[in-house]
Amino acid sequence: MTTTHRLAPRWGEIVRGAAAGAGATLAVGLAALGAGAVIGPLAAGDVIGANIGLGLALLAVRLVGTALLFWWLVRRLGVPRPGPATAAGLVVYLLLGVVSPLDPAPPGAVLAWAVQGGLAGALGVYIAGASVARGDTGPL
Repeated sequence: MTTTHRLAPRWGEIVRGAAAGAGATLAVGLAALGAGAVIGPLAAGDVIGANIGLGLALLAVRLVGTALLFWWLVRRLGVPRPGPATAAGLVVYLLLGVVSPLDPAPPGAVLAWAVQGGLAGALGVYIAGASVARGDTGPL
C-alpha cells in the first residue's frame, strides 16, 4: 500500500489551475483595458482626476472579476476546493504584482497578466490542496 503526503503536488489539478488563472487574468484584463480605452477619452477633458479614478475603478474590476472568473473556471474544470484555491490565488497574485520585474504598463502588462495569473492559479490550487488531508475535498 502506497501512501501519499498531502503536500505532494497533484500536477493535473495544478496545470488546470494555471490555465484557469492565465485565462481569467487575460480575459478580464483585456476587457478592462478595452473599457478604459473607450471610457477614458470621454471624461478626460471634463473632469479633473478622471483618469486616476478610472484607473482605480478598472483595477478594482480586474481584481474582483478575475477572482470570480477563476473560481468559475476551476469549478468547471473539476479542481477540488475552488473557493480556497481562489482566495489563495488572489493573495499570491497580489504578492506577485508587488515583486514582479515585468512592465506594469501595456503592452508589457499583458505578458505580466498571463505569467502572474498562471503562477497564481497554480499556487492557489496547490495551497488549497495542501491545506486539507488527502481525499477530503470539502464542500467548497
